[in-house]
Amino acid sequence: MSLTTTGFDRPRLIDIKADLDQRFIDALGPVNTAPDAVVGQIIGILAAALDDAWEALQNTYDAMYPYSAEGVSLDGAVAFVGMERIAAAVTTVVAMCYGTESTLIPAGAIARSLDNRQYVTTTDTVIAQSAAGDVEIEVLTVTNSANYQIIAGGVSVIYTSDASATAEEIVAGLAALFDPLNFTATATGAMLRIHSADSYSGFVITLDSKLGITLLGTPVTFTALDLGAFALPANSLTQIDSMLTGWDSINNLVDGNIGRAVETDEELRLRHRDAIRVTGAATVQAIRSRLLAEVPSVEYVAVYENRTNVIDAFNLPPHSFETVVSGGLDQAVGEKIFEVKPAGIETYGNTSVSVIDENNDAQQMNFSREVEKIAWIRVSVNSLYTEEILTTEAIQAIKDAVLAHGLTLNIGEDLILQRFYGPIYDATEGIGSITVEGALTVLITDTPVYSTLNQTVGRTEHAHFDLARITVVGI
Repeated sequence: MSLTTTGFDRPRLIDIKADLDQRFIDALGPVNTAPDAVVGQIIGILAAALDDAWEALQNTYDAMYPYSAEGVSLDGAVAFVGMERIAAAVTTVVAMCYGTESTLIPAGAIARSLDNRQYVTTTDTVIAQSAAGDVEIEVLTVTNSANYQIIAGGVSVIYTSDASATAEEIVAGLAALFDPLNFTATATGAMLRIHSADSYSGFVITLDSKLGITLLGTPVTFTALDLGAFALPANSLTQIDSMLTGWDSINNLVDGNIGRAVETDEELRLRHRDAIRVTGAATVQAIRSRLLAEVPSVEYVAVYENRTNVIDAFNLPPHSFETVVSGGLDQAVGEKIFEVKPAGIETYGNTSVSVIDENNDAQQMNFSREVEKIAWIRVSVNSLYTEEILTTEAIQAIKDAVLAHGLTLNIGEDLILQRFYGPIYDATEGIGSITVEGALTVLITDTPVYSTLNQTVGRTEHAHFDLARITVVGI
């Protein structure tokens, strides 16, 4: 037995014992090898020890190959093609810390989210106008025909009041002067609220003496204390656990970057299977594999090609290919595409980087980043199941189940509404029948048109879910 042309052939315990029985008979003559005989007992002990040795040999053999290796042995097996297991990562978020000017938020300060998870600061940060991220401003002095100036991020805006000035008019006039590409400025009554357009960047802000700050927030990076893929929607990191004088409140204006658990053996095997062509180039499979295996932080790659002489249905030019990539730095992705792409074939996509070739010329490499589509889900509870008790947490449980399934969808995956039913029923009790409707919009401000039909997602699009856009009605 052992190594054959079909692989490792391990004998079974019953075969080991039968072989030993025959060896004892051949050496000693007719002996009683029954399990209750002395010789039979000895043979049983020896057979068990040999079976353990064979098992160790089997495990050693299996540890050589990705399809059978486990744990550290699997790490070593995939290393032959330059792959590493993806480590666990924490959820991170940039939240606004509000308080008094010059208040220090030290590294190690802790805040808590609505789902009771703790997040900790990573560096010392000072709440200051020189690092503002969200500011509320009031008019201290109302003066007719006067200039009101705010300098934010090095850009000055000046509003001149009219002959019958009011605070409301002044803040509305100032709000209208801010560039929406850089700032979100809103006037509510006599108050002006300004934060960066991305809701997490900081800027320096200076006011003239007729204006005053009533709320000052500085962006601070927080990381989850626990490793894992935890969703942190906007406006959910709101509780301060480390009570510090001058730190009044906290809120994340943007969703957190969801972490991940350490890559499982099965996930690593699947990724290895998709990357087995890492030694090649120019083919669709090789381009995808090389990007997955060789560009740090790349998590998803799809390659589409148009080998015809006309523009295809996806607007892909003739004799070109489009690489859809999630993760990784733009420049690193572009350089790897240039390294492995076919000669003379054009690249296509919504993202472009410049790569210097061996002739010191700039080559434009195009690829596509995901296009976010806003997902909306409405769950209608039509009836209850009277033999089970409907818990008070049912609505939140339904929302969490929908969000958890939505977060599993990758780029290009449609919203198959029937697939939400199972997770919802698994997470709740007392629900008789439900109807799940979905919608996709381009902007978060668009009004969703719900339908029970599946929602189509383009091959470069990614449905983005948020608890705020999951509605439960009927209970």
